[in-house]
Amino acid sequence: MNITKSTGASMIKYCHNQVLLKTEKLLVSYLVRQARRNMAVDTRSVKEYARELYAAVSRKMGITEPKPFNASSGWLQRFKKRNKITNINIGGEEASADHVAAREFPPFLREIMEEGQYTDDQVFNMDESGLFWKKLPSKTFVVKNASKCRGRKLQKERITVLFTTNASGTCKLKLSVIHTARKPHAYKSMDMTKLNVHWLTARKAWMFSTLSLSWFDDCFVPDVKKFCEQQNVPFKILLLLDNAPGHSPLLLDRHPNVKVVFLPPNTTSILQPMDQELICNVKAAFSTKKFKLLNDYTNTKEELRNLSDTNTDSKSEDDEDQQLAEQEVLLKQFWRTFNVKKAVDFLVEAWDQLSVATVRHAWRHVLQGIPAVRQSKSVTGEVQTVAVAVDLAREAAQSVTAAGFSETTNDDILEVIRDPDVTTDDMVDDDDVSEEAGGASSQEERRLSHSNVRGAIECIEKAKLLLSDDPDANRYEIFTTQLLQTMEPYIKVYHDNINTSRQQSITEFFARNPPQPAQASDSDRGRDSDDDFEGFVREALVSVDDTDEDSPEGQ
Repeated sequence: MNITKSTGASMIKYCHNQVLLKTEKLLVSYLVRQARRNMAVDTRSVKEYARELYAAVSRKMGITEPKPFNASSGWLQRFKKRNKITNINIGGEEASADHVAAREFPPFLREIMEEGQYTDDQVFNMDESGLFWKKLPSKTFVVKNASKCRGRKLQKERITVLFTTNASGTCKLKLSVIHTARKPHAYKSMDMTKLNVHWLTARKAWMFSTLSLSWFDDCFVPDVKKFCEQQNVPFKILLLLDNAPGHSPLLLDRHPNVKVVFLPPNTTSILQPMDQELICNVKAAFSTKKFKLLNDYTNTKEELRNLSDTNTDSKSEDDEDQQLAEQEVLLKQFWRTFNVKKAVDFLVEAWDQLSVATVRHAWRHVLQGIPAVRQSKSVTGEVQTVAVAVDLAREAAQSVTAAGFSETTNDDILEVIRDPDVTTDDMVDDDDVSEEAGGASSQEERRLSHSNVRGAIECIEKAKLLLSDDPDANRYEIFTTQLLQTMEPYIKVYHDNINTSRQQSITEFFARNPPQPAQASDSDRGRDSDDDFEGFVREALVSVDDTDEDSPEGQ
């Protein structure tokens, strides 16, 4: 190279910023997560979050002085173009609830109910929410020492729960739980079709469009039909859903007896009944039951230990330290035995204890202006508020005799029961944990096959063909263009698979199909091997002579 290269030639080498590459990868995950939660993000918050992610990744990689990164508007545009971000709402102004649409929707809903003659018994709402069922208050020693423990992912054991109820509060449908496993170890001896919940599975325990159709067909429609038969109510249902990406638009005309209406964007915090304290009430009651069980477990073990202790009159500081260490061990043992089945059972109990008055109170915003004759009869009883439920959970947590639980506050309980925004450090830790857990074996299990990619491309071509008769040529052109842009990464995968495919080598062929020794025929079994060899040589020499005579040199 030194001899042949020109003296005026120069070599240009561009080194990619590894910190920025990691930051953009995590930022894409964050935006997808916000879209699944139906949360709009504005440009300013995306830039600020990107800068925080960049700093967190730099700290994680041990880089004290990373390259400057300002998250400029030009970078954001290039980032969206590189990652094909077209269906994620990144607004120019600060994202907030749409109060105008929230005021206009109740009259629209009133017209639908009057036209279809729907009663409160026939109007339903469903909403899903994530639950970290093993999460503890951040002040407890288990959380503080989580990074040192082998089971540090226990704090992030997550399920998605689907809550559904009608406006009258007379029908709380069976809960639906989305888990990553089809049959967890806690349910190994049970029939998954006969549980106290509907069990659904997804790779990341998130709701997605196809799963929403399965829930509608297999869970919602049968349960609602059974309720109508029991209450002698006409099977004519109005279902309210938010416009989250996980809710398929095919639900609109999925069943002739069920009319689906989507709430306006950015109005769920104002209008959606399940968001009006119902889910928080259930989660707070679930936390209360969890902390009470933990307290019973530790107190029972402590009483047994005190009974066996003969010298209880005087206790030294060493004894108190030893007792505290034993309590921590007991707490860890309990937390390892607390499985998803117990968590689901507590969740079902909390859901069943939700009062009718609380449910009716949650529907007050979306049903405002409905005539009294169209509503159900008034219900007596107290409304269960989130404040009271949080106080009960806090008292149950403070009763646990372990380090840190006595300092639990209401804010700590709200942190546990809410589905919080993921911090930048959590994003980096989750990515590291997924890479550690997803070794070569898991990557091999989730390998994308060539036939699946080809099948997806064929489905896209079929979709283009089905819509090719659209009279609006401009609309069809926009659709096909965006569709091809979305499928571009998988089309590239398809082309790469074809280009890298090659014919099987002879060594690979024989490695899979080893040659078998030749078997002698019946006519050759009686012949002597020496005679066979002499005959073979004689025939070979004759054939050589014949070829020499036919060659030009022989002629």
